[in-house]
Amino acid sequence: MSMDPLELNIDGVRQLVGSGLNKSPYKPVDNGEGVVGDFEDVLSLSLPDEKLIAMANKWEADYRNYEGKMKYRWETNKKFYEGRQNDGYSTRDQVVPSNILFQAQETFIAAAMAKNPDPVVYADNTQIGQAMSKSIKTMLQFHAERLQMRYMLSGLVRDWSIYFIACIKFGWDSEIEDVKMEVIKPDNLIFNPKGYIDIYGRYCGGPLGERKKCTAEDLIAKFGHKEYITVMVEGNMGTEVTYTEWSTDEYKFFTFKNIVLDKYKNPFWNYDEQTVESTDEEGNKTEIPDPLAGKNHFAKPLMNYVFLSVFSLQETPHDITNLIEQNIPNQMLINKRIAQIDKNLDTGNNSIVFSDTHFTTETAHQAAMAMQAGRPILAKGDIRGAVERFPAEGLPSNAYEQLQYMTESLMGVFGTTGITAQSGDENTTARGMILNNQYDSSRIGGTIGDALERVAKGCFNWLTQLYFVFYDEPHYASVMGKGAAVEYTLLRAQDISQQFIVSVQSDSMKPKDEITEMNQANALWESQAIDPVTYFTMLNLPDPVEAAAKAVMWKLNPQQYQATYLNQQPTQPTQNPQGGGQQPPQVQGEQPGTTGPSPDSSSLSNVPINQGVAMPT
Repeated sequence: MSMDPLELNIDGVRQLVGSGLNKSPYKPVDNGEGVVGDFEDVLSLSLPDEKLIAMANKWEADYRNYEGKMKYRWETNKKFYEGRQNDGYSTRDQVVPSNILFQAQETFIAAAMAKNPDPVVYADNTQIGQAMSKSIKTMLQFHAERLQMRYMLSGLVRDWSIYFIACIKFGWDSEIEDVKMEVIKPDNLIFNPKGYIDIYGRYCGGPLGERKKCTAEDLIAKFGHKEYITVMVEGNMGTEVTYTEWSTDEYKFFTFKNIVLDKYKNPFWNYDEQTVESTDEEGNKTEIPDPLAGKNHFAKPLMNYVFLSVFSLQETPHDITNLIEQNIPNQMLINKRIAQIDKNLDTGNNSIVFSDTHFTTETAHQAAMAMQAGRPILAKGDIRGAVERFPAEGLPSNAYEQLQYMTESLMGVFGTTGITAQSGDENTTARGMILNNQYDSSRIGGTIGDALERVAKGCFNWLTQLYFVFYDEPHYASVMGKGAAVEYTLLRAQDISQQFIVSVQSDSMKPKDEITEMNQANALWESQAIDPVTYFTMLNLPDPVEAAAKAVMWKLNPQQYQATYLNQQPTQPTQNPQGGGQQPPQVQGEQPGTTGPSPDSSSLSNVPINQGVAMPT
């Protein structure tokens, strides 16, 4: 009998709860209070490998039946996304003529993820807090660009559209000594069938397994266990093998067949008791407290995964449905109508009858091929009545109308009707087309767009946590700031003494039309609703403050502007011939009676302001 205190406590609870003394045989309902399901050990790194293997086998067995039911739905979604429905109209190597599902989703992805998400970082109002929050934000912007976050989010949408869930994993790249992100295929994950994804994109439901593949040689290089792995692959070290990485909030362990490859605490958390190795001048090594111990962005350890979940009832790990599954009937109807139209046209072209008095079966076939190719045919005797064409009846107009309606309906579900290429219509005004585009642009993300912003927020928070854990050495970053100005930052975990609120700017991934924004700026400027600095900022000038100062100087004191920026001395004022006072000299190109240079003045051809609009006073 084991004398381990933890195991003794667990066995004591089992005996107490499992005993039938003084207990009613009545079994409560599953959703009542108390113990539900089988008893399981509390996972601890002190548990022997045999128990970890038994638990891993049980988790995988529980998921196997659930996964089998999901695979059929995954395969169906993938077929319709690729346009290879194998419904008798298309073959395995051909796609359907009009795969609107693919068109709608890819248009949606391009519009919803036009830019990298923009992080928002808050700290305390102290000068140090503001400086650190700016450094964190700059570093997040740098990694969003370097790691191509918007393309990762695009991959998440594609995975979600097929597997009803999508996943990003975070870690540390030891080769480049920096943070990393990667999209994990959902069919490689092992869930608790009763688990779910919460509103923060975190998996709730116990341990999470991830199947990983590598060669036997690489597996030995990572974990050792050379003798066991060599026997399992019969000495063929190039054999591809699969092992499983199991994760909880507190620890990780790795299994391969019947052995535990490795186990350790959560490596993405600074524990209070952690130490680092120090070497003195004489080469003696000692353990000293880690300066990063206890410093974390998160409030508690978490699994290094963030999930995209949109239509979840929090009853299963995967969403109950997605946009592809919901639109499969529409795509099937579109395929059917296109097949009917194609068949009708083929019948109309080939409904030819040849008289047996003039043709045999062989010559009739030759004649039909000749007519189709536009070549002459030879017939004996009077050819009247020898060949007769029976045109097929045309499809009713409502068949074409239904095809158009179903196509627009499917595109409308993704919010992409107004932003796809369309032929001109004389009954549609340009303003109406612009409004349709704006309506679709404003709702392009819809529910999925909101979920993607939650994922982006989770990504930025995870990157911030990795800065706390791994940035024990200075790391540098540079990004393109406002007005095409380059911003630099240096970040080191030891210098961080604040807590941060990290979020994502709303709608920062959606496309922004620069021409539309400039027109809005001009409209606000004409109505004197904005100041010069805001106006030039909306025009995205490199230095809006300097541009506004120049504009005000040019408006109020043209002579000083000319001397300051045009390297010319101001002309001495002349006597007003009408008596008393002085009048300012005219700038070249200025017309008498005007308040400034004419718009066609070459001396001001490079001044970036709207010269047809008066400056507000």
